[in-house]
Amino acid sequence: MTTPPQRPSSQPLVPPRVALAAIFGTTVEWYDFALYGIAAGLVFNKLYFPGSSPLVGTILAFGTFAIGFLARPLGGAYFGERGDTKGRKGVLVATLLLMGLATTGIGLLPTYGHIGIAAPILLTLLRFVQGFAAGGEKTGALILLFENAPPKRRGLLTSLPAIGTGTGTLLSTGAFAVITGLVSEDAFLSWGWRIPFLFSAALTFFGLWVRRALPESPGFQRESVPQAPAPTRSRRRRIAESRCVTAWRRYPKEMLIVIGAGAAENAGYYVYGTFSITYADDRGLATAGLLSGITAISALKLITVPAFGALSDRVGRRPVSLMGAALLLASAWPFFQIVDTGQTWAIWAALLITLGLGQSAILGSQPAFFAELFDASVRFSAVGIANNIGTVLTGGLAPMLCSALLLWFDHSITGIVIFIALMSAMTIVTVGLARETRHSLSTVDATPDGSRDLQQAS
Repeated sequence: MTTPPQRPSSQPLVPPRVALAAIFGTTVEWYDFALYGIAAGLVFNKLYFPGSSPLVGTILAFGTFAIGFLARPLGGAYFGERGDTKGRKGVLVATLLLMGLATTGIGLLPTYGHIGIAAPILLTLLRFVQGFAAGGEKTGALILLFENAPPKRRGLLTSLPAIGTGTGTLLSTGAFAVITGLVSEDAFLSWGWRIPFLFSAALTFFGLWVRRALPESPGFQRESVPQAPAPTRSRRRRIAESRCVTAWRRYPKEMLIVIGAGAAENAGYYVYGTFSITYADDRGLATAGLLSGITAISALKLITVPAFGALSDRVGRRPVSLMGAALLLASAWPFFQIVDTGQTWAIWAALLITLGLGQSAILGSQPAFFAELFDASVRFSAVGIANNIGTVLTGGLAPMLCSALLLWFDHSITGIVIFIALMSAMTIVTVGLARETRHSLSTVDATPDGSRDLQQAS
């Protein structure tokens, strides 16, 4: 048994610039993604998909929302390969730049009334770029902190990028709340909605400044060994030897675990935190209570997410994830009944249970869990591909699917509740069948023959 080296008490758990770079990048990613999700149900359905019923227009708008998620596995594969072979730092700069350019472009994009069918086509293209960049951003931030963290604090420290989901949502919903409160509805649809998108340019510029001198992660430095130039290989051989293929070949079970384990969290966030606004609008209810509640709970998640990450360091990744999935499952039917009441205090309480506790528990415990399943030579690729596939299947399609289910079930919540139940059950079964990783691994590094050299955490 190998004892990990002791860290001087005066030395921070991770370099401050590393922590700031990881958290801020995820904040920008989630700000941009949450902006699109809100605008899809309030703006894009009217300005980019006119001529259809409001709900059908919303389904089409959420279709472009889903396009971003379909691009994420491609981004995960591309940036994962580069992150595992060229280094984590360059990926984190590229993904942030791409995300910021795409979001700013949406803020400048003419509407259907100005350029016709080109408007929704360009909107879809920019959304694809957003998703491609996001496929590498969150994984890169997670891996960066994981490979800088001491074993007994990995749950806490790898949950920090997830703070960005709360911060980004807080900023995006707050921006829309401010704009809708300051301008008339006509002004909001005319130009007001563009302001939050254009603000992404400032966030991106600051993020690039933070990341300009980011050090390479110790995990990659250990794996990176100078080699002589490789002989020319066929395209088929290059694909066969890629880190993406290697991850599937070496860790098929772990890849499937990562795909299924986040189902409840992905679906829960996009149903409770995004689709619920469209649901209230369809019911003719005021959305102010939901928007303010999501903003408040997003602020609370700055505390709850790392708290659950720290809890997973003490009791394990599996118990915390299972608790979160159980809360999301039990809340499905009551949540929409509460939204129907229009009572702001009750809506806030429902959001606290679903997003503040249920989603936060999974969001805080699973990053370390995922990273601990793979060795450093394929970690970026494996987590990036599997996690993004899971996000597409269980989260990215959720708003569009729930809009269709609302139409299919004649505006009843039955289909939506069934969907949430299935996604929560997927997490419960997947995590329940997985092994606990908290104590099993300190470092998992690939040996030259491809086997794993395990060092115990205790």
